[in-house]
Amino acid sequence: MEPATGSAMDIDEHVRSKLPEGSKILTVSPSGKSEWVQTLRLHVQLIDGSTKSYFKKGALGDRGREMMRGTFESEQTLYSFAPNNVPKPLAWGTYKNEPDNHFYMCDFYDITDDLPEVGKFCATVAKIHKDSMGKSPNNQYGFQVSTHLAYVANDNSWSDSWEAWYAKALERMLDEEVKSHGPDEELSLLTTAMFEKVIPRLLRPLETGGHQIQPCLIHSDLWPGNVKPDAVTHEPIILDSCAFWGHNEGLPLHSSQLILCD
Repeated sequence: MEPATGSAMDIDEHVRSKLPEGSKILTVSPSGKSEWVQTLRLHVQLIDGSTKSYFKKGALGDRGREMMRGTFESEQTLYSFAPNNVPKPLAWGTYKNEPDNHFYMCDFYDITDDLPEVGKFCATVAKIHKDSMGKSPNNQYGFQVSTHLAYVANDNSWSDSWEAWYAKALERMLDEEVKSHGPDEELSLLTTAMFEKVIPRLLRPLETGGHQIQPCLIHSDLWPGNVKPDAVTHEPIILDSCAFWGHNEGLPLHSSQLILCD
């Protein structure tokens, strides 16, 4: 693996090959903290003499490869609807010298640790939902690859029904909870009630009795750590989307998800 700081000599050849043609890496430095991935900032000189920074993260193993691919495809899709608020994805791939090490790169943004202005943040999220409404590639709920909430893989397999998709995806999360912490009688009772009462009562009416909804693009991990103001423009920058095509007023799959803007 690359050290936390260094130069072009420390960066794997496949990573360097994804940078713009003719560019030269000037510095390599840490960028943020993560429990799940390695993160770096690559500051480069472009062929025209100007400079630009890119963010790179990486992870090991088959799960790491899935995480990097899922990050690229979900960020690429989200960027297509919010190019001013999502760092432009550059590439993902596998190291040449470490075939079990995988990476993702995108434009680097200087962001502050503050919360974004509420009106701008909500307007951005609502615009993504509205602009993407009905544009799911097959008019179904789900996503074309697996994405990850931290280290946990989402079940994004396609479904015609929002109720069915949501129940399946939530079941995956609850299964992971039991694997991590063991069975719990109270949780088991709540889970049964969730699937037998709550989900049917809240979601089924959206698709029955003549009612229809359409999938739109959802950021499935929208919490304060993934929405920060640009240090210069103060516009909200949205990160780590774990995107899928879902319902814009759906119940959160993740306890930190915010769905407050539509």
